[in-house]
Amino acid sequence: MLFNQNTSKSYNNPQVASQVVRGTIYDRNQRILAIQTPYWGVYLHLNAIKDMQLVSEVIAPFVQMNPQEIQNKAQSYTTYAQIKERIDDRMVQPLLDAIQKYSLRGQVNVEKRMGRTYPAQFHASQIIGFTNTEGYGIEGIELSEEAHLNPYPEIGTAPVTYGQDITLTLDLDIQYALDVQLQQIADQHNPDYAMAIVLDAVNADILGMGSYPWYDINNLSASKMEQRRNNAVNLLYEPGSVFKLFSLAAVLKAGQAQTSETFDCDGSYTFQAGASRITVNCTAVHGEVDERTMISKSCNGAIVHWALQTDAKAFYDILTSFGFNSSYDIGLPSRARSQIAPPSTWSGRSQATISFGQELLTSALHLATAATALCPSGELLQPNLILRRTSPVDGSILYERERVVIQSVLDSETTSLIRSGMLMATEDGGTGVRARVAGVDVGVKTGTAQILNPLTNSYEDGTVLASTLAMVPIDNPKYIIYIGAGNPKGDTIWGSNIAAPAVANLVQSLVSQGKLKAKDTEVR
Repeated sequence: MLFNQNTSKSYNNPQVASQVVRGTIYDRNQRILAIQTPYWGVYLHLNAIKDMQLVSEVIAPFVQMNPQEIQNKAQSYTTYAQIKERIDDRMVQPLLDAIQKYSLRGQVNVEKRMGRTYPAQFHASQIIGFTNTEGYGIEGIELSEEAHLNPYPEIGTAPVTYGQDITLTLDLDIQYALDVQLQQIADQHNPDYAMAIVLDAVNADILGMGSYPWYDINNLSASKMEQRRNNAVNLLYEPGSVFKLFSLAAVLKAGQAQTSETFDCDGSYTFQAGASRITVNCTAVHGEVDERTMISKSCNGAIVHWALQTDAKAFYDILTSFGFNSSYDIGLPSRARSQIAPPSTWSGRSQATISFGQELLTSALHLATAATALCPSGELLQPNLILRRTSPVDGSILYERERVVIQSVLDSETTSLIRSGMLMATEDGGTGVRARVAGVDVGVKTGTAQILNPLTNSYEDGTVLASTLAMVPIDNPKYIIYIGAGNPKGDTIWGSNIAAPAVANLVQSLVSQGKLKAKDTEVR
């Protein structure tokens, strides 16, 4: 009986779709950021070519290369040479005609393939990412949403499986305006890098996110690693004086410092740290300073004085509640974590230096997100980059973001006081006067942070980060804006001169786009 058994088994592979069409990526207004499109490439069958000189001369005009370049490129292949991955669609038929005319069929192939096109070019390029030649996501949303954009072929008789469409929270109008400001900073101040974010203050949607230097996704081969890095999300740095907003909030919430007594700033502040006396300098003599003028004049001495009157653990815990020891999942592949060391590791000067934005690491995303807790509700919100995922077949919504409150951080009285100080910063005598916009109440905190030189462990020979954090309109914010530039060169290094004017220009763009209304605008 054993010998007569049939031990073979038969398997029937299920029928699946023969083609998967990758999903489209849109901005919030349904403008295309990434789409699957056909393209034509030019290839040579090297073993079939009889006259390489003739072949290279015939195809040269259509691939925008000279004959010698074609021959040199072909030498790097053995049998099948890719001469041009993509040619202009308008060149396809003329090239086919030339191949026919010179009897080069079988020697030259013009192949049609499917690939990605990115209409926005360099705008939001580090967010969108790109795919490889096989059609798989490699960076950005293209990578993190690969499973949704590029699913496995469906079982059944349908010839095509469609990936889900993804709508980002980005608004291309705002993105363009933001990138214009980054380019102007690059042209005028030549920073090593720059970053900017525009956040919806009500629901924490990321409406614009820029990172300089950038690259054109459609010309990926010309890009460098530093161009593909998303500085707004992945770069961690010491934020400098913009952090005083959150240090003051922590001081006020702890309620231990004597902030009701004005601080007399004579240009420096000295305090005892163990056996050492440490002096912190201000950029000017500020005179009598209260909570609001500490923000508007950016007084180091005042915030250090109040921070040192506050219990270290309470100070640390409240700063942590703003998200400064966390990472945010916004749908991108990487999640940078903001870092403040626990008080048990602090030196005698740590609490003082943390109060004005040193001895901690954070990102532009963390700073803008923390500012959501400075809105009237005092609630820290989860930032969003993916607005929804939909079916391209029937348009049904498969996922949609919701407004998520991470925690309630501050009361309305505290947030109001801090925002009033930010408004004062744009008035005469404030550090943010160049962010002022007629008819719009802009509130800001400027910053010029020394960047530690890791080789010498010193700030003295390091560089600076010029930045500004803004909320507009300040009474009931609609937008949170952060702009920063690392190692600017030229006649100024100050955030008040570099980032603050960019904020003003961006706010003017929001007014021009109808997304903000100036108070003196006539309704007709």
